[in-house]
Amino acid sequence: MAKEIFINLEKEVFIGNVLDIGFENNGIVYDLCKNTDDNMTIDYINGMSEKNRIEKNYFDSCVMFFSLMEFKTKKSKLKFFKEISDYIKKDGILYLWDVDKPRFKTFLIKLRVFVPSKKCKKITVNAFNPVIDASCENTRRLLQNYFDIIDLKCSDNIYYIKAQKKGSFLIGDIINSN
Repeated sequence: MAKEIFINLEKEVFIGNVLDIGFENNGIVYDLCKNTDDNMTIDYINGMSEKNRIEKNYFDSCVMFFSLMEFKTKKSKLKFFKEISDYIKKDGILYLWDVDKPRFKTFLIKLRVFVPSKKCKKITVNAFNPVIDASCENTRRLLQNYFDIIDLKCSDNIYYIKAQKKGSFLIGDIINSN
């Protein structure tokens, strides 16, 4: 039986031009962005095949919503994170939600995602490939090559990471002010 998890994104806000990276267009990021600003630019790429049309250093934010299961190896994830860092501006932010699935474990998760318009979107995440490591710890380690981790939360086999592109002014200001 699938585990059911609730994610409340009613207060999540993305600023500026947003790149939505996913392998299924479930409309969650679009709903979040349009609730904030009808004039903001949202580009959506469905998998790696559409990445050639994305402009480098253009996006203020990049959102990945349950997409890492598509990458079979650490090397492919690392390459993907490098490409994301190329797409976002110097002070850009990456928002990532995914399944905390270590190697050799499998499970099915049913998500109910609440967005600002009071809608509830239902998503099913199939984590059946036992050789894929989509764990929070593995993802954090790989991200740190190109991003500074700002926030990390993990609960009920779901994790959230907010990270800023390395070399940005904002994270340096935060560190230096302490």
